[in-house]
This record gives sequence, structure tokens and C-alpha cells, in this order.
Amino acid sequence: MFRTRNLLAPLLLSALLCMVPIANNASSQDEHEEFWKIIRMVQEILAGKNVEQAKATIAKGAHLVHGAKSDYLGDVVAGEIKTYSLADTSFHGIEIEARTNPAEDMGLLVLKTRKSDTTKVRYHTVVFMKDSTGQFKIISWHAGDCDQ
Repeated sequence: MFRTRNLLAPLLLSALLCMVPIANNASSQDEHEEFWKIIRMVQEILAGKNVEQAKATIAKGAHLVHGAKSDYLGDVVAGEIKTYSLADTSFHGIEIEARTNPAEDMGLLVLKTRKSDTTKVRYHTVVFMKDSTGQFKIISWHAGDCDQ
């Protein structure tokens, strides 16, 4: 004769095992909050949003390399350099590849954006590092194919 009570323990154990990875993902995202924050900030820089917050995530002396030029990244983001801007709403469809080193104190983002008609693609490489306060700061940005 088949008893429901005999199935109860394995069913509860299975449900518990299925919930553990979900809990780990949530806590993992909480543990890496600074990492996700820097990714969101890079996206906002590309969208031209939250300039003051963006400037706070840029390390002193950080450079933007674009074409054959190199400018201070903070000045470009703040709009103090008028010849070039990272913010460009004509580019859409961001693809992001993000990595950190094993110590999780330095990382790299590679972003791919494209125009809505997909005729033009632009790549960005962003290097970031934790400062003495434990906050990630952008230390270098390379923007490819910037002549619009």
C-alpha cells in the first residue's frame, strides 16, 4: 500500500535543495553590490544620465582613449571637453561582458553598442579598481570607432 507520509520527507528535502541556489544567488548579488553599481554607472554614462554621480565613480587621473586622442575621462563625462562625448542615445542594444580578478578588487567591462539600424557598432573597454575605501572607481576607458 502506498502512503503519502513516506513521500513527505523526500519532497521537503527536494524543495529545500531547490531553494538553496536561489538564496545563494540573492546573497551573491548583495555581496557584489559595488560591482553591479559600477556596471549601472557605466550604462548611465553611455546614456548621458546622472553626470554628478558618474563623476564620483571616476578615479582622479582616469583617461579616455578614443581614436588617436586621450582626454581626462572626468572632463569628457562632465561635458567640459566639447569635441567628444561618450553619451550617445543613437546607440542601442548594449551587450556586456564583465569580469573581476580573483581578489575582486579590479575588473574589466567590455561593452558592445550598435545603432538601431545595426549598421554601426561601437566597443568600449572599461577598467575599474577598488580605491582605499573599497569603492570601485573607473581608472581607464577605451572607446572604439568614435567618429560619428
